[in-house]
Amino acid sequence: MSMASSLPGKIMRKVPLLSALASLVTKLMASTEVEARLKGVNLGSIISSPLAQEIMIPSVATLARWGVRFVPAPEGIAGIAFDAATATLSLPIITLDGNTEVVLRNLVAYEAVAVRGPLVLARYTELMNGIIDTPKDVKILGQSGVVVNHLKSDKEAADTWNGMCRATRLGKVPRLDAAIREVNAHRSRRAAARAQKLLKKYVFRSWRILTLLAAVVLLLMTAMQTFCTVYPCSRWFGSVFPQMPQVGGTQ
Repeated sequence: MSMASSLPGKIMRKVPLLSALASLVTKLMASTEVEARLKGVNLGSIISSPLAQEIMIPSVATLARWGVRFVPAPEGIAGIAFDAATATLSLPIITLDGNTEVVLRNLVAYEAVAVRGPLVLARYTELMNGIIDTPKDVKILGQSGVVVNHLKSDKEAADTWNGMCRATRLGKVPRLDAAIREVNAHRSRRAAARAQKLLKKYVFRSWRILTLLAAVVLLLMTAMQTFCTVYPCSRWFGSVFPQMPQVGGTQ
């Protein structure tokens, strides 16, 4: 690896914001075909490209309501994982400031042209874009120690992620995709369990009331039938029962 390719990694390791991405950038710079593949490529077109399909995953606030906890992943992006047993989603720590969006956009664009394999950084930004929708999501991640927000407000941080464009070349990152599938599976299990709990609470526990109501309705219907066998119901209920048959009577 040449000095030119190793220098960015050394610099990034000294910057708290970018230290988690240093190893990834070093690998990108180490590619021998990077320079050739960058020729004629308009990075601006990649940065401003239309958004690809958004990752289908609930927001942080929604996941928190379903019992999911968020914890920092010391390993960085490589540590992204979901523990179904404890309902814990591990995410890398990231510091947001005025330069974060520009740095991430350029790194995602560089990754798109420099890497032939899975676009790990792009997939990470897609994941964060998927789980962060509102300032409340940023606040929860901040309280969990995942996001260190140095911007003016949580809303500005949320807008930063929501405005982050995705990679033009779709790709799968097995570890990240597995975490996303497990999160969605956990939500489905919790939704089914909550529906069963509500059914048991409001239906199964009220069977006595339902039985009583059914008995009352049956008793009223029996009383009406008995009444109609003695008195002509058409006199009172002619508009409702125009031809109420009488037991034992003629048609």
